[in-house]
Amino acid sequence: MDWSKTKTIFIIVFSLLNVFLYSLYVNRYNEDQDVEKVGEASLEERLEDENITVKGLPAKNEKISYISGQIKHFKPADSKKFDNQHYDMTNGSMRTVKFEKPILLRNIKDATSFAEFMQKYVYEGETYKLWRIDEEKREATFFQQIDNRVIYFNENARITLHWNKDLAVTGYEQTMFESLDAFGEKSKGFTASEAIKVLYEKGLLKQDSNINKPQLGYYTFAPLIETQVLAPTWHIRVDFADGDEADYFVNAVDGQVIDIQAIENDKELNSNKEVESE
Repeated sequence: MDWSKTKTIFIIVFSLLNVFLYSLYVNRYNEDQDVEKVGEASLEERLEDENITVKGLPAKNEKISYISGQIKHFKPADSKKFDNQHYDMTNGSMRTVKFEKPILLRNIKDATSFAEFMQKYVYEGETYKLWRIDEEKREATFFQQIDNRVIYFNENARITLHWNKDLAVTGYEQTMFESLDAFGEKSKGFTASEAIKVLYEKGLLKQDSNINKPQLGYYTFAPLIETQVLAPTWHIRVDFADGDEADYFVNAVDGQVIDIQAIENDKELNSNKEVESE
């Protein structure tokens, strides 16, 4: 047997096999891509059929990761640069502030007015974003941000601002994280479009709805005592045809819908029970 020729034949055969397997891989990959495109198109068509509009989708899918944060314990030095304030830090992780002379808000219907107030009168106030204004309760809620991404509904990362009937701020409660860092490896998670698809398939998007600019933020994944792990989470606000609106949250790692309203209601119920038992 001519081993030289045999060796050459084996090399050629294996080369052809590699080319064949690679062509199979490329064809399968292209088929999968086509299936995904068809799926996306069909979702777009269904949304269009039901007159559900989506605006402001992110241009690209960024790599995401969990983050971990240390709960901040406030110190007297944190309040040194502020005048006209009485503060209480008995709880340590919550800073309760009362103004000796209430500070007039320029316009309670204007987010810019609140942003100006936060930057001027609140410790690291520029790192918080306005979430909601409740004119009936005369209070506004702010959530802490990291890299312009909001930490949603975390008791350790919010500010509640109070004002009187004269529209002057009387005080606020503040909690915050410090040392917020990426936790684990970064990877591509659910896109905003995929999160919207999850909501659609669960029947949460009504006909004639509007979705504007889905936002990627964080929600509590592991609520430990001093350090917490936060999961990247899509916030999708939906405006319905009847004038109502709803805020939906989808875990950007596993695509699960987070029923934050039910969680918040349970917290409030448990809090009321604790008060009644005292």
